[in-house]
Amino acid sequence: MENKVLKGTLAFGLATMISRVTGLLRDAFFAGYFGTSNQYDAYLVAIMIPFFLRKIFAEGALSLTFVPMFVEKRRESIERAFEFASTVLLLVISVTSIISVTGVVFSTPVTRVFAGGFDPEVILLTSKLMKITFPFVLLVSTWSVFYGVLNSFDAYFLAALSPAFINLSTITGIALSRHFNPPILGPTIAFVVGGGIQVLAVITAAKKKGFRFKARFNKKDAREFLKIFGLTMISPAIAQVNSLVDTRVATELGSGAVSSLQYAMRLYQLPLGIFGISVATVVLAELSKYIKNTEKFNETLWTSLETLLYFILPATLGLIVLSKEIVSLLFQRGAFSYIDTLNTARILRIYAVGLPFYGLFNIFSRVHYSRQNPRFPSLIAALMAGINIVLDIVLGLSYGPVGIAWATAIAGIFGFLSVSLQVLLAVKATKSQLYELLKITMASLIMTITLFIERQLLPAMNLSSIIEVLSGVAIYLLLSKLFALREYKYIKGVFKRR
Repeated sequence: MENKVLKGTLAFGLATMISRVTGLLRDAFFAGYFGTSNQYDAYLVAIMIPFFLRKIFAEGALSLTFVPMFVEKRRESIERAFEFASTVLLLVISVTSIISVTGVVFSTPVTRVFAGGFDPEVILLTSKLMKITFPFVLLVSTWSVFYGVLNSFDAYFLAALSPAFINLSTITGIALSRHFNPPILGPTIAFVVGGGIQVLAVITAAKKKGFRFKARFNKKDAREFLKIFGLTMISPAIAQVNSLVDTRVATELGSGAVSSLQYAMRLYQLPLGIFGISVATVVLAELSKYIKNTEKFNETLWTSLETLLYFILPATLGLIVLSKEIVSLLFQRGAFSYIDTLNTARILRIYAVGLPFYGLFNIFSRVHYSRQNPRFPSLIAALMAGINIVLDIVLGLSYGPVGIAWATAIAGIFGFLSVSLQVLLAVKATKSQLYELLKITMASLIMTITLFIERQLLPAMNLSSIIEVLSGVAIYLLLSKLFALREYKYIKGVFKRR
């Protein structure tokens, strides 16, 4: 059980890391070519709405609904599962095609709603870019169905790697941006092209796994899917409202505020995606398999918590201690100034405070989704959104982008506490499991103290930043070996077998 969770997490995490590294490379290109300019602000808003819908119709509600139901149908027969997947695919393509066309036609009023704080010429540019980006909703929603099929077959690597195609395509668009007028058109067009390549990659992989499209629309399956999907989509939709409100408030804070928030968010989401989402994705499929076996279900849950904290806790503390060094190393060049580094690093430190809580929230909410019972996490997500919106306005308008980051962190802490209490009361940890969590915490704290000392002794330069990051990883691995952490032994065993 432990090996299955960890092996899936390692495969998904490695692919996600590659994808996120290409994402950081993309952001470094953006920083060098566009800095915190109005053009980049317009681009971020133009892709924000498609990404908002992606979180609902793609790896958000669709995957949370699709995977447990696909696993359930697969217990009947593989043909039955393929029929269900084909029905969902037809349904998703029909709905998101309408959404994409509507977004293209009404891009101007949509822009005014979500970016009303921009200057008129920036609003016009954002609307123009949004006409290009809205078809991405159709592409990514189609991708999400095949993504769910691959995860259900324990094929995590390519599914998680596929977003790298978008990043690489966008980087190409940035490099060619001087040939476009305005230059931001280059990466915007390339972004959508990358989405098409991503879809083709997962379709090919699903076919190799044996998936066959059934040209039949099962109305019963569609009704069953929509019934659960309707409830499930509330949680990721509300969560994305947080991002929309963050951005909307940031547009009132002057030029560069949206960009600074996004640069910090990218770095904060790197460990969340590599570790938090990886563990949550794997545990959803595993919990769905053991829904009728309480002992294995509980064992899977605690294994996932242990795995998450092993990775996410040192990453959180590392981001807090080395925020300025990491931002400078990755972004401070070209149009991205030292002042931009300081502003982004301050935001990043606050985002990092909420990092472990969002990771834990994702796991505990998967317990309910695996049981096809999305009501409770949806209610908690609604309360989180309410807290975030109120604090965005109060703290954001009072303290700027840092206040917006605090609003996000506080909402995440509330969400974790709310969604975990019921589960923890029902699934108690053993002394061995609690002791393991204590050892992980101690190793992370010792690593953090060492990094803090290094930062005081080494000069402020990129080479020092590289040394500090690499030494942090090395120290944590050494402490993992000395403390005999289970996760370290499992990882070592996997690589030995490889």
